[in-house]
Amino acid sequence: MGNSLGAKKAAKVMRINGEEFKVKAGIEVGEVVKDYPGHVLLESEAVKHYGTRAKPLDLSYELKAKRLYFLVELPKVTIRENHNNIKIPRRVQSGINMSAKDRLENLMLSRRSVSDLSMMKPTSILPADSPENGTPVFFSG
Repeated sequence: MGNSLGAKKAAKVMRINGEEFKVKAGIEVGEVVKDYPGHVLLESEAVKHYGTRAKPLDLSYELKAKRLYFLVELPKVTIRENHNNIKIPRRVQSGINMSAKDRLENLMLSRRSVSDLSMMKPTSILPADSPENGTPVFFSG
């Protein structure tokens, strides 16, 4: 009766090195990453919006057709234990305690000082009249 083209619905998974492969739509993330220990899948839209802060997909999430996913390896996080033996990821903190207002003010001042320097005319350190031997001549008047 009617002619129709039916294509298999697939999702595309891309690795960091640019290699890509297709998987059936509806497959769970856990099935894809089981062959890649230490790796997670990220949705391409999440990476586009959040960059490196994109959240990895849950292992039970089903991949959608015609979507792009990134297969990436997450860096190892050092874990330490507190006094109740609860594991806490280590956080790096700066020794400088500044509020956001102070940081903004500091940034504005540094930009202003750079623009002030660019407005200054360069002056020569050599006097206009100097003898042959290269020593400067000073006149008292």
